[in-house]
Amino acid sequence: MKFFEQKFKHPYNIDDTDRFLEQHPELDKKIEKLIWAYHEIGDVIPQYIGKLWSGHNFPYNESYYEIECSLQLTKLAFYKYAFIALRNSLELGMLSVYWDRNDDAEKTIQNWYNSNEDTPRFTNNVLKKILDIPNLKEFSRQYDLVKRTTDVFWDLSNYNHTKGYAFSGQNLNLSNFTRFNENAFLVWVEYLEKVVRLLLTVHILKYPVSLQSTAMFEKFGINEPWGTFLDVYQSEQIKEVLEPDELQLLQQISDNDENAKGLADWVNSFPDITEEEIKKQFEEFNMVTPDKTDMINGFIKWHTETKNQKEDHS
Repeated sequence: MKFFEQKFKHPYNIDDTDRFLEQHPELDKKIEKLIWAYHEIGDVIPQYIGKLWSGHNFPYNESYYEIECSLQLTKLAFYKYAFIALRNSLELGMLSVYWDRNDDAEKTIQNWYNSNEDTPRFTNNVLKKILDIPNLKEFSRQYDLVKRTTDVFWDLSNYNHTKGYAFSGQNLNLSNFTRFNENAFLVWVEYLEKVVRLLLTVHILKYPVSLQSTAMFEKFGINEPWGTFLDVYQSEQIKEVLEPDELQLLQQISDNDENAKGLADWVNSFPDITEEEIKKQFEEFNMVTPDKTDMINGFIKWHTETKNQKEDHS
């Protein structure tokens, strides 16, 4: 039993990874920004009546779950399986857009969601069909999304299928047991960035209102519409992790999209919510969840400071 505990004990891998990230805080911050940006894009997926509880956002939720799994696996130095989780995330994230390419995911997803249909073939079906979305087609004229996504997918698939020693656990760990390897960790960060950027890009192109300025909290407080929109801070977090040249084209496509502009105009047509209205919202919320006074005061303080900063810069 003592031998088993020593051989299969892994906390030192976490310690080594954490120590490495402490020595490279910019890398730690980069990972955090990438994962959080992908977390935020999920709020733009429509959640109106008819789609609710249909399972239409299941692929995105699973995709984000795989990203979190990948992070934990790489911290444990299970690099091969961290790459496999990234591949799963890429495939599921693309399926999120694939099922909703005609705005009817709540219907088209049902057979697959209920496990009565095989997952569509990735390169021969999913990637080709999402190019039916006009914004994706326009973006791909300059940046070939299909080729880029296919290249990343097959790179990650090599770990899935252990394409020889180069894509093996032994090579990634430089040993036949798990241990921290700086080079493997850095390669994982590289592919995390590629996967997240691709998934952010296709979701933005499918839901271009993502890059419009919609100050949801300022307009609605905590009773904002569920889905379809991102708050300004969420859009900024997403923009921060995208390539500047690609972001410029994405913004141009968003600004030229009549539906995106119409949705943004609808949000911005509302007057800013007052502090009294926010407080009332929280008080009503507080009736359901008592002892939230600190949260109420904290949100009101945050809203006031944000509003003052906006007025100072205007």
